[in-house]
Amino acid sequence: MSTTEVVIVGGGVIGCSVAYHLAASGVSDVVLLERATLASGVTGVCPGGIRQQFEGEADCRLARRSVKFYERINELLEPDAPFYFERSGYLFLAHSADLLSKFRRNVSLQNRLGIPSKILTPSEIHDLLPRVAMDGVVGGSFCHEDGFIEDCHGVTNQLAACARRSGVQIRREEVRRIARAGRAWTITTNASEIHAGHVVLAAGGDSVPLAAQVGLSLPIAAERRRLAYTTPCDPGLLAPLVIALERSVAAKQLTNGVLYLGWLAESPDVDDLTFIERTMDAASTLLPMLNDVPVRRVMGGIYDNTPDRRPLLGPVAGVDGLLLAVGFSGHGFMIAPAVGEAIAAAVTGSATDLPVHQFSLGRFSGAALREGLQI
Repeated sequence: MSTTEVVIVGGGVIGCSVAYHLAASGVSDVVLLERATLASGVTGVCPGGIRQQFEGEADCRLARRSVKFYERINELLEPDAPFYFERSGYLFLAHSADLLSKFRRNVSLQNRLGIPSKILTPSEIHDLLPRVAMDGVVGGSFCHEDGFIEDCHGVTNQLAACARRSGVQIRREEVRRIARAGRAWTITTNASEIHAGHVVLAAGGDSVPLAAQVGLSLPIAAERRRLAYTTPCDPGLLAPLVIALERSVAAKQLTNGVLYLGWLAESPDVDDLTFIERTMDAASTLLPMLNDVPVRRVMGGIYDNTPDRRPLLGPVAGVDGLLLAVGFSGHGFMIAPAVGEAIAAAVTGSATDLPVHQFSLGRFSGAALREGLQI
């Protein structure tokens, strides 16, 4: 049996960000537990999108803080090979006046928070993306500061390496049980038993059964999501990530020329072949040339969706020492730096201007506003 100040359950980008920020704030008596390898779950298949265009103020503030971290990632993490933050932008297309009106409200909020998003006219969209079909497009919302780091695995492992250098232990163990032990916690794994003052659940959907052991019901539902990857195409075809919510499709060209495409209306009963057919049908309404581009592979992962598509963060009322960092609904990598900072502040009792309280589990005791820009 060992004793530590903090146990983090989950070695994806969220758990490793929490470990990094705890160490950066002077808390190195930390054990991170991961049953497989770091970034072996959803983080490992994430394409690395980083955006600030959300509908809620609190969500925008987390995203804004995270972008500031990613802008300095090489200075802060000092990787052997630098990460490349591609500022290619995110473009949300509107095919109706109602959606464009909503984008205008979003942009007004985002601008007030320092996010340089803007509304584009159809002609401006055509100038930006001349090969995109403009049939029915009435405008869009674009932020040039949004973009990609196409190495979520590398970012996660570098966060962990920095934490480890500061004294954080990272163990390959599977957590079997968590339980209150007086004023502390007992964490039982397949290999050891640990006493801790704080437990951070950061294991996505796998946090649900662990929380249930202490009487907490987390409103998280697993949703399968897939991306279709094509063979390489001409570079510069689709630099920003383009999202057409009303056509249920998103598309982006990676730096190697490959296009990846998501069908936003997929359901669990659809097999990979049908998924490819429906994805390409929807995407070809934006890029007609996709009718002649073969799909090379399909990659999938699991979203840990909450009812309002916003994360569960921070302490839990009435359960001292337990903190949540789950329910990211597909947005984990893009806000991981701010989440790590916020959870570290909650553990240490430090002041923070991040709106963690707005993501508490307690919000589901009343009406919760749903985040509409989930892709």
